[in-house]
Amino acid sequence: MTAIDITRRDELAELVRELRVAARTVRAETIEERRETCEWLAAALRDRLEPHATLDEPGLEALVVWADALATADMLDVDLLQELLYGIDALVRVHVWRETGFPLQPPEARGGADL
Repeated sequence: MTAIDITRRDELAELVRELRVAARTVRAETIEERRETCEWLAAALRDRLEPHATLDEPGLEALVVWADALATADMLDVDLLQELLYGIDALVRVHVWRETGFPLQPPEARGGADL
């Protein structure tokens, strides 16, 4: 039995794609664009993740901590921003796996159409 249905899983997979694109492109953004991206993603995590996990409460708690760190990070520290974005990507992937039982998928190659 899964705690997240297939529709929610697809919504969270889209969030993972958005996180990955942001992590790959954050260096090319202006400081203001970084701020907008990080604030938007932190809010998206808060809005899109379920308020209570059925099977992975610690994972959900970790995501809240990392989302807060992303929202308050120094926009000049691009290394930290990338670490946070890739870390959140991994946390979301593992959280979805724990809540659904669906297999973990590694990131796609950078040369792919979906980026």
